[in-house]
Amino acid sequence: MKHENTASEVLNLVGGEKNVDSVTHCATRLRFNLKDESIADSDALKNVPGVMGVASSGGQYQVIIGNEVHNVYKALAKLGNFGAPSDAPVVKKGRFVTILDTISGIFTPILPAMIGCAMIKALMLILKTFNLVDLDGQFNTIMTFIGDSAYYFLPMLLAWSAAVKLKANVGLSLAVAGVLLHPSFSALMSAGDPIKFLGLPVTPATYSSSVIPIILAVWILSYVERFAEKYSPSVVKSILKPLIILIVMAPLTLIVLGPLGAIVGNYLAAGVGYINTHVGWLLSGVIGATFPFLIMTGMHYSLGPVVLTAYAQTQKDSIVGPGMLVHNISQGAAALAVGLRTKNKAFKQVAFSTSVTALLGITEPALFGVTLRLKKPLIAVIIGGAVAGVYVGLFGVARSALGIAGIATLPAFITENPWNLVHAAIGCVIAFVVTFVMTLILGFEDVPEETTATSTTTSVQPVSGVVAGASALQTSDRVLIAPLSGQVHELSTIQDEAFASGAMGKGVAITPSDGRLVSPVNGRVTAVFPTAHAIGISSSGGAELLIHVGMNTVKLKGEHFTAHVQEGQTIKAGDLLLEFDTVAIAAKGYDLTTPIIVTNSDDFTDVIVTDKTSITIGEKLIQIV
Repeated sequence: MKHENTASEVLNLVGGEKNVDSVTHCATRLRFNLKDESIADSDALKNVPGVMGVASSGGQYQVIIGNEVHNVYKALAKLGNFGAPSDAPVVKKGRFVTILDTISGIFTPILPAMIGCAMIKALMLILKTFNLVDLDGQFNTIMTFIGDSAYYFLPMLLAWSAAVKLKANVGLSLAVAGVLLHPSFSALMSAGDPIKFLGLPVTPATYSSSVIPIILAVWILSYVERFAEKYSPSVVKSILKPLIILIVMAPLTLIVLGPLGAIVGNYLAAGVGYINTHVGWLLSGVIGATFPFLIMTGMHYSLGPVVLTAYAQTQKDSIVGPGMLVHNISQGAAALAVGLRTKNKAFKQVAFSTSVTALLGITEPALFGVTLRLKKPLIAVIIGGAVAGVYVGLFGVARSALGIAGIATLPAFITENPWNLVHAAIGCVIAFVVTFVMTLILGFEDVPEETTATSTTTSVQPVSGVVAGASALQTSDRVLIAPLSGQVHELSTIQDEAFASGAMGKGVAITPSDGRLVSPVNGRVTAVFPTAHAIGISSSGGAELLIHVGMNTVKLKGEHFTAHVQEGQTIKAGDLLLEFDTVAIAAKGYDLTTPIIVTNSDDFTDVIVTDKTSITIGEKLIQIV
């Protein structure tokens, strides 16, 4: 239920279904187009379990989730019909903001297809470099066109995403893209003879892998569609409307919009080539240094048209890829340095795990969870990214396949120049070393441990059913206090295989010194077994807990156990849950070792248990990351 709970809270805090004009997602964040952003509660959103941060840029309200964004998006999509009419006023956005929002919204949905094909191209580059594939064989031919598919038919992908973003008819938009890519049109252009349609010249141009022509075409199509919708008689609208759209848009695209887009694309590619030739080192350095801020605002997707246009002509990316690569390595280095230096055990786990994901190319967890939070490590990232960016720019490093840039995708930097990959790897080393050292030199204000007051008072208050002093217990949604006093054991050492193997989840076990079991968290009782020997709890932080008093004590059929709570009851940390007679149960030969299990451990990065060998009710027992 974790993803459903996160999605529900996020939707509520952005203003509910009626405030959502549309929503999509990229690799790490939910991207909302809200009718009124002022309704969204950013501070509350940052505290929702599963949310790493919030950003607003380019007309989009972005909720950073991380690697689980796809699952949260699916849960969100089930909650409502986004785009429904609302009484909330629609807040007008500036023209520049609207353009950026449109570009980002068009490119975000097609990224998975582009990344997948890019990685296939990178794989084939490796096989060809080491002569592991027959260049004339069918395997190479088939894998090559699989890797090229998303790029050759890029106008089709863009027609779909642009139609969704611009609220145009998807099928008709795809039909216009099909006109540009039709084999018969390609044959006409390759014949070399002048082409005319209705007496007007059709400028020869190659539209496979093109970007701007189809976006222009779908934009104009959205207006033509509104005209056709308005003026087509209802009785024949179903056939007249698509006829009008195609009979207007197909010639207009072939004669005007396609050639115009191709010309703009050529100039754009030429401009990029000029910059790369003369000040490429500066461009990569700037990208390497500023990429954290592009990510924060979600503006990195706005670079899509520039990158794709240049890539379509040169089959290389020397604009964003090299700078993004060294930035990602810098984020990983900074997070690793923080993990090695921090004294906070829970934060150490966060830093180490986000370091790995950043080195592999996904930097939002490290950026929002570590470097931006601590500030000074972010300065180190900027310095490392700038230095390494200048290096890869000076040596003209480029990538031959688009997608996520990280250690795992270094093969994408294999080109006909054997030194390209070498310089890319050296750039990574520079980024890592400079950032790591600068993080240690600059230091940071460590994240304090979440503390819990240790209450040694264990007398029971018979009226309220709360351990005396429990009101003083300080706990967070992710800290579990000890529900029992006694000896602490690793879960793997207990005699019940189901618990010891970890199959039911991570946790710890306590051999109790007395017969009182209190709640380790704020939350709700989800189950009280009829025999009262075990209890289930759902914490306010999303943890699902099972506390099982003793081994095989179900055989006692409730004898010597007394439950003080009922299923569905709301509880606070320290509330008395069960009482049991330790002497009587032990006399009957039962082992009282009690596992405390987080049954949904897989929903969290880690479940960290205390290193104490003995513990008192109220002391910190488990930290959930």
